Amino acid sequence: MNPTAYAIMATLLATPSLAQDRPLTADITEVYRAGGVNAQEWAFFGPSLQASFDEAGNLLVLDAFNKRIVIVGPDGRLERVVGRVGEGPGEFQQIQAFAVWRDGRFAVPDTDHTAIQVFTPDGELERFVRWAGGARTLSSALHHREIRADPLGDRLIARGVQGVLVEMMNFANRRMGHPEDDTRGVDDRALEGLNVSGDVTASEPILQGWRAPRPELQLEAADLEDWSQVVSSLEDRYFEPGFHWDVLPDGTIAYSDSSAYAIKLARPDGSVIDVLTRPFSPQPVSERIRQGMIDWRLQRLEARLAMGSSSTGPLPPRDPEESRRRIRDRVFCHEIPVVQGIRATWDGGLWVHRRGEVPWEDEGPIDVFSADREYVGTLPAGAPGMPVAFGPGGLVAHLERDELDVLTVVVSRAVVGR
Repeated sequence: MNPTAYAIMATLLATPSLAQDRPLTADITEVYRAGGVNAQEWAFFGPSLQASFDEAGNLLVLDAFNKRIVIVGPDGRLERVVGRVGEGPGEFQQIQAFAVWRDGRFAVPDTDHTAIQVFTPDGELERFVRWAGGARTLSSALHHREIRADPLGDRLIARGVQGVLVEMMNFANRRMGHPEDDTRGVDDRALEGLNVSGDVTASEPILQGWRAPRPELQLEAADLEDWSQVVSSLEDRYFEPGFHWDVLPDGTIAYSDSSAYAIKLARPDGSVIDVLTRPFSPQPVSERIRQGMIDWRLQRLEARLAMGSSSTGPLPPRDPEESRRRIRDRVFCHEIPVVQGIRATWDGGLWVHRRGEVPWEDEGPIDVFSADREYVGTLPAGAPGMPVAFGPGGLVAHLERDELDVLTVVVSRAVVGR
């Protein structure tokens, strides 16, 4: 660890509020693994995955790159593969996200189909729900990248798309004589409900999160000729407060939208009924932290460049020098948010991922709240880390990447205690 990281760690460890943690331990028993470079053909996954359990303990994995849903049984054996590339019902063209109900039904929005396909637990197509408006737009292409199944009915809860991206597409459409997008829905700091019980989706705004003020992007004709400038203006600032959210089994929505430790709990209609807090404050961004973040980003870029086309992860940038410039010139927020992520457990508890000792790394402690919203204690950083999915009977799923960036899904049984 470099001197900058040691200095930041010392500062954080000296914070009196850390004494408020109640230490927890997690007894992790691995159940099975799927994936990796030596995996069976069905388990050789693309560079990004989403996963969710059903009430039978099956793990459903969205492999967007390979246009399929892989369903793995509780024993780690393949149950079935749903979908393939194609234009017909039950086939996929452009998918980014999915949502799984507890009974095993699941929904997959497809941009090129301009529809949401709903499947039975057996993987059969149940219905084909067209998007309102029909035509493919930028907001429809990006709108469904983060969705959850509403446990109270045939509804999806979806996070919106950045309004500035829609404005960019509208600007391009006007120049090319195409119609503008008038179906943008909510923005990326908000949630809406999508009713998928009929033949056409019906949407309704649920809640709007807070957004840190920032200058508005003014699009001019020249912007399309200097695309890098437009892309840079769209990037979140360093330490931008995230919009983190999940849905509890009773339909309650938990979300964090600021730098503070304030987990808001909202009814299915979006009305806030409670706020979970802990005695942690955002950390000011010093010059030392600024330089540490820039150095870390540059190191990650150089590692990607060194791996080149052999990597199964994101492709290296076409213009490395431009990427380096954007890393150095990116704007900083003035403080580091406390909350880094939220996950709802199968039984209705919450895991809240806090910032780590080194602010630019993902590792950090996890606060555990019970189903009755009481603080139980805190798991140390990296033990076991935030799961991508919780299942029945203590099942959890994590994603691991090897040195070649190949993904493995690891399913374990976790027992948390003091």
